[in-house]
Amino acid sequence: MSTRMPDRETMICHCHDVTLGELSDYIREHKIKAWQQIVEDRDFLCGDTCEKCHEEGYNNDGLSLAMAVGMVKRGMI
Repeated sequence: MSTRMPDRETMICHCHDVTLGELSDYIREHKIKAWQQIVEDRDFLCGDTCEKCHEEGYNNDGLSLAMAVGMVKRGMI
């Protein structure tokens, strides 16, 4: 489990090698409001395979799609 603060290089979707930086750029660009929109998008592969990243995080640590959407909404990344 990671003990460092999440940053742009933090891996969010291990199945598709998507980092928090890539995901946050996508969230801003497409005005994403909920993590389900990310999973449903067929042009941006993220969160559609093992599904661990949806809410709990790959390592069950909360580093998830839901967290990423919240961080972008709050201007934290």
